[in-house]
Amino acid sequence: MIAPDLIDVLGAGGLLSQHLDGYTPRPGQIEMARAVELALDDSAHLIVEAPTGTGKSLAYLAPAVLEATRSNRRVLVVTGNIALQEQLITKDLPLLSAVLPVPVTFALMKGRRNFLCLDKMRREAAAGTLKWADRRQDQQAHDAVLAWSERTEAGDVSELPFEPPWSVWRRRSIGSEDCLGGDCPKAAACFSRKAKERAHQVTVVVTNYHMLFAHIAVHQATGDDLVLPPFDIVILDEAHAAAQIAREFFGYRLSMAGLQRVAAPLKEMGRTEEAAELRAAGQSFCADLARVFRSDEYSVRLRRPRAVDSADLHAALQTGMAIFTKAGLRAQLKEERKRFKRLMERCTRLSNHLSSALDLTNLNAVSFIELDRNGRGVLCSRHIDVSQHIRAGLFERARSVIATSATLSTGGSFELVRGELGVPNAGELIVESPFDHAEQCLLVIPEGLPDPTEPTWRARVARLGRRVAVDAGGRTLGLFTSYRCLESAHHALMGTELRVLRQGQMPRMALTEAFRQDVGSVLLGTDSFWTGIDVPGEALSCVVIDRLPFPSPDDPVLDAIKERDSRWFRRHALPRAIIAFRQGFGRLIRRAGDRGVVVVLDRRLLTKSYGRLFLRSLPRVPLSRDIQDVSRFLDTTVHDEPPSGDTHP
Repeated sequence: MIAPDLIDVLGAGGLLSQHLDGYTPRPGQIEMARAVELALDDSAHLIVEAPTGTGKSLAYLAPAVLEATRSNRRVLVVTGNIALQEQLITKDLPLLSAVLPVPVTFALMKGRRNFLCLDKMRREAAAGTLKWADRRQDQQAHDAVLAWSERTEAGDVSELPFEPPWSVWRRRSIGSEDCLGGDCPKAAACFSRKAKERAHQVTVVVTNYHMLFAHIAVHQATGDDLVLPPFDIVILDEAHAAAQIAREFFGYRLSMAGLQRVAAPLKEMGRTEEAAELRAAGQSFCADLARVFRSDEYSVRLRRPRAVDSADLHAALQTGMAIFTKAGLRAQLKEERKRFKRLMERCTRLSNHLSSALDLTNLNAVSFIELDRNGRGVLCSRHIDVSQHIRAGLFERARSVIATSATLSTGGSFELVRGELGVPNAGELIVESPFDHAEQCLLVIPEGLPDPTEPTWRARVARLGRRVAVDAGGRTLGLFTSYRCLESAHHALMGTELRVLRQGQMPRMALTEAFRQDVGSVLLGTDSFWTGIDVPGEALSCVVIDRLPFPSPDDPVLDAIKERDSRWFRRHALPRAIIAFRQGFGRLIRRAGDRGVVVVLDRRLLTKSYGRLFLRSLPRVPLSRDIQDVSRFLDTTVHDEPPSGDTHP
């Protein structure tokens, strides 16, 4: 069967218009789809900025599916959040499957931790611990998971009608380090294995960035495609987040919890003395880390080699390594040999991480300390530059890579994303927004704001945030750059008649849904709420941004970049802040019928030279300095002129 032309799919009178009532072609969507089609035809890479409302998922899926079907290739779609993965799997790909006259097969690939582990349940049943939760308050969730485990066919945690506590789910799932793979006695029935097998049989595989980077890391180590199926075409959606996720993935954390995962098997083997020595060495080391963290000599990251003595912990890990090696040689069963081999490798890996992080030998990594919830030190390492990993593992292997997001450029340039992702020669496209922001949106920067460095600023922000939310009758998303500012705003809103939802009360998706359903509510969040919140309509009519989202001065990667690059602010901090600011601003107008106000409580937008770069990165919208214009704009249905002020800049 001959595949249709893109215009026959997306255009007026096309297949989508025949399938969907009220379908209207989007010029930006067609423009993007044509650019993707051309890149695929030329086996080229492409960077596309496609604002909200473009319909970018269909713009890349339609040409990718048609090309993959025509040439018998596989498409890998990588996203940064679960909501977009679910949209692709439950909405966009089924829609294309229904309208295209070519077969469209697809699957979602997740990590092992998302699936029930049958062997782990078997071993707990044999030990008589299957029906007991770690904590009394987890017992109800534990019982529900057990009941579900007896009827599930996919074993995917997302099937559950609730999000089980980690203390419960970790007992029912397994990580890649502990999985026995083909040697597992339950391998034939393994839910994760079946999901992976399905992915090898389809044209489009949807996954997340952690899976992609795990695939790249394993392929670089082994030369084999062991995590994901082989792919030819890659779509990086939400590509603005890819580099930061990669920095965290290719780094590591050495914590007391991780050391316990070695000590516990030693105790199970009857090596109680060695297990106790490892725990004691770990506790002493983590306590020393915490002391260094709180000392005057520590600032942001470790700067001198061997700042903490690790000799006892190294010795305990070496002992564990020897015990697991000998146990593996004596083991009769293949699965036991493999288990001990993995435990030995874990000890080796922890020991190597310990040396590398404390010796500061890797010039492309920063070592720093965090505190866990019990106040114990955690030794962390993060890559500074991940471009070589991504370039070699992705751009130099895939036939064509399409990197897209609503926010990828700063000042019309893709320099930041090109550098961070190691993008070689690639086409570029910035699609125009389909929305009329000048009519739909008002930007308010109130008069009389103190500078964010002044002591009165946080209290002023809290009072203004309260006023805006009350004047808007709820309908407000507050985006904060720190938990301290969020706490102040939350305290200020207490006593109002508004329902106040705040980060941490419940899972992010549940908070978003509660906010969407209750028009009189206010939602307060920090970092993760600046992206991925999609609440069209009246429920989100006002966005309050406390300050320009520059990277934290406590960011160890940025701190290292400062030492190396005299132009760090212009090359790194400013572009990242502009992209984050555009993401926050973009939470407001999600559909053509949306209308609302963005209030920014940071006067630097107007008083600093770089403020003009932030404003130029936004759509042209009316600018007001009067806080009263929030209620005036929201209470007026039609505007011939901006309430006050001019259109920026």
